[in-house]
Amino acid sequence: MHHTPGGLRLETATTLDKVAAEDWDALAEPEGFYLSHGWLRAVERESGAAVTYLLAYAGDRLVGGLPLYEIEHEHNKFYARKPRLDQMGAGGEWGVAGSHRGYSCGIPRAAEYADAVLDLLLDARARLNPASRTGSLFLFATNRTAAALHRRGAAVDFDCGDATLHTGGLDFADYCGTLVSRRRIALKSEYARFLAAGYELGRQRLGECLDEAVPLLANLQAKYGHSTGTAEIHRTFADQAATLDDRSVVFTARRAGRLVGVSVMYEWRGTLYARATGFDYPALRGAYEYYGLCYYLPIDYMSERGLTALHLGIGAYSAKVKRGARLAPLWTVALADDPADTPRPAPVDLTSWRDDHGSAVAPEDWRHPWTM
Repeated sequence: MHHTPGGLRLETATTLDKVAAEDWDALAEPEGFYLSHGWLRAVERESGAAVTYLLAYAGDRLVGGLPLYEIEHEHNKFYARKPRLDQMGAGGEWGVAGSHRGYSCGIPRAAEYADAVLDLLLDARARLNPASRTGSLFLFATNRTAAALHRRGAAVDFDCGDATLHTGGLDFADYCGTLVSRRRIALKSEYARFLAAGYELGRQRLGECLDEAVPLLANLQAKYGHSTGTAEIHRTFADQAATLDDRSVVFTARRAGRLVGVSVMYEWRGTLYARATGFDYPALRGAYEYYGLCYYLPIDYMSERGLTALHLGIGAYSAKVKRGARLAPLWTVALADDPADTPRPAPVDLTSWRDDHGSAVAPEDWRHPWTM
């Protein structure tokens, strides 16, 4: 335990087991599901990394937290550090802070203590780093996180876009009414074809269909050249089922009772987060199964549940924008322990994103001091 002049105290932990989920999630809400208690607990269970949580308290109240990861083996190329460091022109040894999985990264903190908490947690991070450590990388950092760390001297570089479809709680038919005519017609046609294909459609908890779903999830990974094996995929989603089953909803398509399509999502704070999709490809009928399970059925579910946003994540931006998604940037942030080691990435030109995706790219989300 460490006391600070500002009256905050610092504790460390290697698990969130003893931190109440409601206390942590109240702080994590602005950063989203991938900083939530349940998600981080699932990530704890993965092999290849060890975590230390820095926890800031005002009296007995939790007012901030920062996960720090020691990566022993990174088996997912989307979270590889070297390509990002090379792009930033950074050398040395860098740890990972904020989040190790999921496409959002931040520092949960109470608004009334925000600056003091950030100073406390970031100073503690530097003190706890090994002497050989150059600093910490925040992967897939949100605008909020990037801005706060940039003000504290961190380097910020563009990583990718992040897609969210805002439905306002409308069902599919009413949501289509908000789109331009050609898109409205296309979406209605796709959904009608999917519904007419004769699949037995359903919803389940992840734990109820885990063993059936994993081979389909592995099929999609293999289709796109990922080397993740079926056993590893099973472990990952079993870990998620162990901590997040009550937030899970799995949209399923079956033929004669056999699972042929699946979309795994999580419900959190008014948003449905799309996490993974899988198919038995030879059993499909060419009926827009991907969009049916990942967009159209979820939109109707969201309307029933009072959810207003469908988080679709990274990649396949044109397809997402055509269906009404908006894009926000995600950043790689490098916070060096010694300011002399701070990378100096070149300002990135993001005009192509506005040119390619038009109104889906809001200027206020994409213009920042570090891009100038």
